[in-house]
Amino acid sequence: MKITGSKLTRRATLAGGLSALAAPAIAQSRRKITLVYGVPTIDSSADGFFASIPLGMGYYAEEGLEVEIQTVAGAAAAINLLISGQAQFATHGTGGLFPAVSKGIPVTGFCCQVPEAFTSVAVLKDGPIQRFEDLKGKTIGISAIGGAPTFTLNTVMRNLGWDPAKDVEMIAVGAALPAFDALKRGRVQALVEWDTIFALFEFNGGAFRYFRPEPMPKFGFQHCSNTMVSTIEKDPALVAGMARALAKSVVTMAAAPPEELAKLHFKMFPASRPTTMSDADVMRLDGLRLAARKQFMRLPERVFDRSEKIGDIDYSKVSDMRDLLFAGGEITAALPVERYFTKQFVETMNGIDVAEIIARAKALRV
Repeated sequence: MKITGSKLTRRATLAGGLSALAAPAIAQSRRKITLVYGVPTIDSSADGFFASIPLGMGYYAEEGLEVEIQTVAGAAAAINLLISGQAQFATHGTGGLFPAVSKGIPVTGFCCQVPEAFTSVAVLKDGPIQRFEDLKGKTIGISAIGGAPTFTLNTVMRNLGWDPAKDVEMIAVGAALPAFDALKRGRVQALVEWDTIFALFEFNGGAFRYFRPEPMPKFGFQHCSNTMVSTIEKDPALVAGMARALAKSVVTMAAAPPEELAKLHFKMFPASRPTTMSDADVMRLDGLRLAARKQFMRLPERVFDRSEKIGDIDYSKVSDMRDLLFAGGEITAALPVERYFTKQFVETMNGIDVAEIIARAKALRV
C-alpha cells in the first residue's frame, strides 16, 4: 500500500475542510521522501501521529517534505527498506528496532511517540479468574510466540517464581477476532494483546478484566520513528524536519476533537473505512481505538503541562526493554542505550509552538 502525502494534502485542501490549515504549504517546492510503517495496514486514527495528521494538517509540507507512506509486514521489512536506501524513515514497535541494532545495523530511533507499555493480559470479566496468579496451569493466547510480548510474560511469571515452560501453556492466536473467539470458547483462559486490539474486541462485545502485573509497567519505549545513523550524519536537517512534523502531530493527537481525527483519518485513507458497518459504528470503533492508544502516550505530561518532552524517552525505559529481550534470547547483544535511541532531536521537537498547534488542533473541522 502506498499513500502519497502531496496528493492527499492537496486533495484535503481543495475539499475545503482543511484549507486554512494546509494551504500555506502547498506552493512550496518539497523534497520527496519515504516513511515506511512496519504493519500492513493503517486502520484508524490511532496511527494518526505519523500518518493522517501530518498529511492532512500539512505538517510534512510545512517542513518542505513530500512524504510517501508505505506499509509492510513487520518491522524487519521496514528496516530492510532503510538499509537498501528505498526509504529514509521507518516507524514501528521497538520490538523490531532492538534486534536490528543488536546485529550491528546502524539504525536508531529519534522520536518516541508511545513511551508506555501498551500490552496487557486480559480475561473475561464475568469469568472465574480474578487475579493474574489464577492463570497458573492455564492456557494463554498470545498474538505470536516470540518477540517482546512473549518475553514480557515470561518475565512476569519468573517474577512470581513460576517456570514459564511448565506453569502455563502459551499458544499463538493472532491479533484479530479469532483470538477473541478463542477466549470466548474457552480454548484459552487469557489473551496477551495490545491496546487497539483490545479496543476492537470491546467493540465486538468483549468485557474484560485487565492485568498488568509487575514488571509489565516498566517496559515502555513501545513505538518510535527511526532512521539510519548515516542519514543523521549526512543530513541532520532532514531528520530535524521530520522530527518537528511528528512532534506537531503528537500535539494535535492530544488536542483535536477525536471525532474530527477520525474524519481526517478516513479522508486521508478512505480504503481503511469498513464497508460493512454503519457510519455511527465506524466512528465508535475508531474512537475506541484512539482512546486506547492515547492512554499510553503520556499526552497530559508531554503536551499540556509540559513536564515531559515530546518525542523523548527515559533511557531507563530503553535499558529495561533491552535487558528484557536480552534475557529472553531475542537479542544477542546488550548495547549502550544511545545505540537504540538518540536524543539529538529532542530539543528540536520541543522548539515548536505548542500553544499555537493546540489552538489549530482544537479548531480542526474536517
